[in-house]
Amino acid sequence: MYSREYRGRSINFEASGGLIDASLVMQDKETDTYWSIMKGKAIGGELEGYPLVELPVTSKVQWKDWRRRYPETLVLSVEGREDYPGDAYEDYLVSDSGFMGAEATDKRLKTKEEIFAFDLAGKKFAVPFRVSEGGAVFKIDDVHVFLYRPFSSEVYSSTMAFRTDQGSFEYDEGRWVHERSGSVFSPESQEFVGSGVPPLNRMTGFDTFWYTWSALNPGTEILSHPVLRHPDAKARVDQGVPR
Repeated sequence: MYSREYRGRSINFEASGGLIDASLVMQDKETDTYWSIMKGKAIGGELEGYPLVELPVTSKVQWKDWRRRYPETLVLSVEGREDYPGDAYEDYLVSDSGFMGAEATDKRLKTKEEIFAFDLAGKKFAVPFRVSEGGAVFKIDDVHVFLYRPFSSEVYSSTMAFRTDQGSFEYDEGRWVHERSGSVFSPESQEFVGSGVPPLNRMTGFDTFWYTWSALNPGTEILSHPVLRHPDAKARVDQGVPR
C-alpha cells in the first residue's frame, strides 16, 4: 500500500499495463507519471525520481481466513462479478521459472526463491522466507529487525516485520518478546501487545521472488544467518521438513 500524497496533492494510481522485469509499473492519472513498485520510485513523467511512500498496514491472507476474522466484510462487485474464475497464478506459483521463462541473473539464490525485501538506511536487504519461519531476529548496525512467518505458510501470506533501536527481541517460554518494553508478539493480531507499553511499529517491506527483485535492485544484501531464530526452525531444516 502506498501514500497518494505527492507535492501537496492527491494522485490516483492505476495499472499502466506495463512490466519491468516481471514487476508491476503503475501510472497516475493526474501527472501521467510511471511508478515502479519494485524500484520503489517514479521512473518517468512529471514526478520522475520521487520515491513511492510505502505504508506498512497491509496483510495478505486467504479469503477463508479473513472471513473467519471479519464475517461482516463486504465484497466489491463489478457488474455483478465478485471474483476471477479459476486461479490465474496457479501454474506460475508452482513453476521454477519466472514470468515468460525469466531466470535470475544473480545466482546467489534460486530464481523463484521467496523473499522478504526491505530498505534500511538506504541499503537493500533480502531474507528468504524459510529463514524467518517461526520468527527470526537480525542485527543491522544498531537496529534490530524481527521477521515472522508461520511455519508452512502459503507463499502469498504476509511477512510480519518490526524494527527497533531500543533493545532487541528474545524468545522466552514459547513467545517472542521485545526485551525493553516486555511486549509480546501475537501471531493472531500480528502485533506486539502488552499492558501500558507503546506499540512497536510495523516495518515496510516487500514479499516477492528473488529473480524480479534482484534484477531491479542489484547489490542487495542477503540475510540468511539471524542472531536469533525459533528453536524449532533448525530442527525442521535438518529433518528436511518442507515449508
